[in-house]
Amino acid sequence: MPFESMLRQATVKAIDTISKKANKAEVAAEGAIGKLLTRWNEMDDTEKEEVAAIVIATATTAVSAIAAIKKRGVKASAKKVAKAGLKSVRKAARRNA
Repeated sequence: MPFESMLRQATVKAIDTISKKANKAEVAAEGAIGKLLTRWNEMDDTEKEEVAAIVIATATTAVSAIAAIKKRGVKASAKKVAKAGLKSVRKAARRNA
């Protein structure tokens, strides 16, 4: 995916911005979102990029699966969706290993 690095950087920047704004508003200390943002702030840049890559791969797989189901019908595309999903997850795992 040629835009993957730009998408990954934009994802990291967006979450960093949300996290900073939440810290300023002192909302980050409450609930599950606060815990996630606290963990995000503790990560280094490499970890953040790995998380963003996994999120992007997962979203891409989901969109591809939905498109395949709509195009071919549920029965015809079930195997193709499963195969494409496994391929995408394996690729992301190899990249992050």
